[in-house]
Amino acid sequence: MENIDSIILGDNQFFGVNHLSPEKGRLTEEKFKDISEIKKVMYYAVDHNVKGVFFSTHPSIYQITDMMRKDPVLKKMSIYVNIPFIAKYVRMISEKGMINTAKTMLMGKSFINKSRFIFDSAIAVATNNYLEIANRIIDVEMGPFHGLNIKAIFLHDSLTGLAVAYNMVDVIRDFYEYVQKKYKVIPGFGTLNYSRTCELFQKAGIEHSVIMCPVNKKGYFMNPSKEACEDAISKYDNTVVASLTLAAGSLNPQEAYEYIHSLKKVRHVIVGLSSKEHADETFSILRKYLG
Repeated sequence: MENIDSIILGDNQFFGVNHLSPEKGRLTEEKFKDISEIKKVMYYAVDHNVKGVFFSTHPSIYQITDMMRKDPVLKKMSIYVNIPFIAKYVRMISEKGMINTAKTMLMGKSFINKSRFIFDSAIAVATNNYLEIANRIIDVEMGPFHGLNIKAIFLHDSLTGLAVAYNMVDVIRDFYEYVQKKYKVIPGFGTLNYSRTCELFQKAGIEHSVIMCPVNKKGYFMNPSKEACEDAISKYDNTVVASLTLAAGSLNPQEAYEYIHSLKKVRHVIVGLSSKEHADETFSILRKYLG
């Protein structure tokens, strides 16, 4: 089993993501435009001995990571990065087109060896080498996290889903190997279909991986079904990081984490927080079930 945190602070609340209520999402996004509010929540987690935090590469991430680098406590947290931030690319593609989006993202970032990065990126775009283009985008997306403690890099569930749908074994294998070789951290994968993702990993020759997927008592976003996901969790030897454990707020922490505990092999969860009271309740229950 990979050496990752059993409890990881999530970031959905910071960026206004709420799967049940867009209105509530807008309210939390407005609240967390104040970086001091994000810092408070991160300290609520640290006070409960939570040492890991999960981040998407939202456009606001630079402000957060700059804050962390200046804080001696938060700088020590383990960071789990989810890449890429899909909405950003969808918007750019609709405005610029696929090729110009690739050029913009690949050429616009400052690196220590910028000339080499631009050269490699230009070759990738010119030759339509999609795996090399993907690797250059990984480098761009990781830019905000320099100087911080990166524990794992996750491929966004939408891209994992595309790889699964089109049986793109090379994409999975390339991401896995590139993250290990270039960043020397744990490669992880998000998915909304755990069982089919595990099947593709077997084809790719990956016997064990870290996979983040929805796991909750209601079967919310557990595709193709709750039962299929439970069977796959029992069958495959992966480190499962459970997301959406509260089913977008429709479950209380007690019933949610009692269910997680019943699955035996799920020992890692991502938890979103918005207040100290929420932190106190959630972490006290989680510690009872996850230790």
